[in-house]
Amino acid sequence: MRSALTFPVVLLALYASQTAPVRAQACIADQRGGLVCGEGKDALRVFANATSPSKNYAFAWRTSQGLPSGDEIPNNVENVLVRVTDGAVLATLGGTYWETGEIRANRYELIAAWSPDSQAVIEVANSRWDSDSFAYYRIDGATATKLDLRALVEPVMTARLPPRNRQGNSFRVHEDLPVTLDARGRVRFTAMLYAPKGETSNDYKVQVNVRARGGKLSAQVVSMQRVR
Repeated sequence: MRSALTFPVVLLALYASQTAPVRAQACIADQRGGLVCGEGKDALRVFANATSPSKNYAFAWRTSQGLPSGDEIPNNVENVLVRVTDGAVLATLGGTYWETGEIRANRYELIAAWSPDSQAVIEVANSRWDSDSFAYYRIDGATATKLDLRALVEPVMTARLPPRNRQGNSFRVHEDLPVTLDARGRVRFTAMLYAPKGETSNDYKVQVNVRARGGKLSAQVVSMQRVR
């Protein structure tokens, strides 16, 4: 029987940053049934499956040239956290996923796991081999504070491996297994360390507790259980 391990508190002040909102324009439905905020080079498209329970916030994407038309493939994509009610951008995310309603980025995935009160969200931005971004965002009025969860979790997972197996691994949060964030700031997910194109992976079920106090965020790995 495998047992869960408990870890001491790890404060992540170095990995937290706060972003002021950037004003866009109101979000309205386009001819494809999706939400688009702003016009021209300032336009951004909302991900329908990344909207908060309150419907007030969502993940979206944009480019410096504006949104493409037809089957055009976008370049220099940036993912953002947006306030849907007025189009204000609260934070720049770490991923580069995009979808137009007709086509989407190949071998990229984006997950938004929201808290029940819509005031916090987990971003999982996966490319072919890695989680390019795994982060927690706390919304406080007109700002959003980011906490880098990958920077916390990956070293703890790596330390569990034999020394000879600690180099050259990719870190990836499973997008095909639940990623959840509850009202008490408990983040639950399954992640793996593995060699790309290798035959084995080291998979762990993990719980991280995030706390907000005095406008600052801290995080703690409270359990990590090997599942594969």
